Amino acid sequence: MAKHLTDEEIIVIIDIVDGWGVDRKLSWDNLISAFFAKCARKTTRQALDRNNRIKLAFQNKKDMLKDKLAGNESDKQSLPPSLKIAGNRIQKLESKISRLEVENSRLLEQFQVWQYNAYKRGITIQQLSEPLPAIDRESSE
Repeated sequence: MAKHLTDEEIIVIIDIVDGWGVDRKLSWDNLISAFFAKCARKTTRQALDRNNRIKLAFQNKKDMLKDKLAGNESDKQSLPPSLKIAGNRIQKLESKISRLEVENSRLLEQFQVWQYNAYKRGITIQQLSEPLPAIDRESSE
């Protein structure tokens, strides 16, 4: 049975997706290969698809690549290497911004659901805003 992905591995996978260029086809198999090359750890398509953040980043990037390929077919001119590097960095940052905007929107929607459910149960804002209790590490022996 495959190990679950750690938070650090999820961040690495999402970073790989954000940096995916238009020169390579984005597929689950290619993503798995890129992850293996970076972390020397195998995973499965099902494990990647099961994680909502990865699935959202993957679909968002697929949509961006499809739009870029449709709009940039005539822009196949040769650029200096420094501009290609800058263009790739801009593309990666645009992808990351787009993904984070979608993630933020989903988190805000989730917060509204929690807010409504708390209101239905008579929980006040003060109760929700109470600080977490301090962890007593001395007595946990």
